[in-house]
Amino acid sequence: MKFKLETITSVNIGSGDIFSPYSDYIYDNGYVYYIDHDLLIKELWKKENSEELIDQFVQVVNNQAKGNLQERFNLKNFLVEANLNYRKFVLQKIAVDAVIREEIQLNIKTGIQPYIPGSSLKGAIRTSLICYLYSGEEKGLKNKKNYIGEDILGKYSDDVLKHLMISDTQPFQEDALGIERFNRFNLENKKVTIPVVKEVIKEGSITHFRIKSKAGSSDLKGKFSFLQEGNEEELLSIINKYAKRNITIELDQLDKYSGEEINKLKDFYKRLLHDVKNVDEKKAAYLRIGSGKTYYNNTIAQCLSKGFLKQIIDKNFKNSNIENFPTTRTVIFKGSFIYVPGWIKITRE
Repeated sequence: MKFKLETITSVNIGSGDIFSPYSDYIYDNGYVYYIDHDLLIKELWKKENSEELIDQFVQVVNNQAKGNLQERFNLKNFLVEANLNYRKFVLQKIAVDAVIREEIQLNIKTGIQPYIPGSSLKGAIRTSLICYLYSGEEKGLKNKKNYIGEDILGKYSDDVLKHLMISDTQPFQEDALGIERFNRFNLENKKVTIPVVKEVIKEGSITHFRIKSKAGSSDLKGKFSFLQEGNEEELLSIINKYAKRNITIELDQLDKYSGEEINKLKDFYKRLLHDVKNVDEKKAAYLRIGSGKTYYNNTIAQCLSKGFLKQIIDKNFKNSNIENFPTTRTVIFKGSFIYVPGWIKITRE
């Protein structure tokens, strides 16, 4: 089945790479310019004092790791002093809403176009399936911090999800790439930690991917009928059920707090819950992927009894209180709005 994927909020699927303001990019007048090092080196070699300039550039790169900011070279100043126009060595230009001076954690890309790996989509879908199939037997989970449902779906070669094939998305258009500050907002004291700057796939961006099951009727037990070839659309209602429950839990938790920021978060989730409840579950579903998810979005916590969940939290998250766990959220401030990253909608075509 072919699906359209739309980002409802900004999505970051980290590649593990980081760009430094001291060697990799220049911020100027509302844009971040990624520097093409290969082009820059070629141009430096054309200069009479090329060896000296290249040594200086290497020092620029090396000094980015030093703790003393005063010893770091400014890339733009270096290029100006070398009489070079940095705009001639730009790999990519990205519009931003605010001044960017920090390291940028990059999104996974093919070339300069972002995409979402099928493994990220399958991981999120897997969690919703485990929750759907979970029997309620909690005893075996007591010492498992990172539970992945092997008792339900099978281990290794016996994992039934080997039958479920989810492709990488097609690359988004280059202009779908943005840069946002991911803020950790404390619901109790309303404080915001130093933000982490990340590349994102901007909200409202669209691409496509495919879901296919290769399982025949003889390959799986009855409870896995949604994995049989031709029954893939059954997945959508399962995914949506998981999303609805987590959004409801989030709204219940937010109701314990007050304040302008809290009210804006409530408004965001109320709008999202309305959309999830009213979607045609035979055709579309909502799920959350990538950076910024809460404990509930990464686990089957919504399926556990309060008493058992308290045991897990006490064991793995010291000094946490089940009544207000977790107390922080990853949010993006956008003008007068606050929203959370990672929400997407998939629609069967």
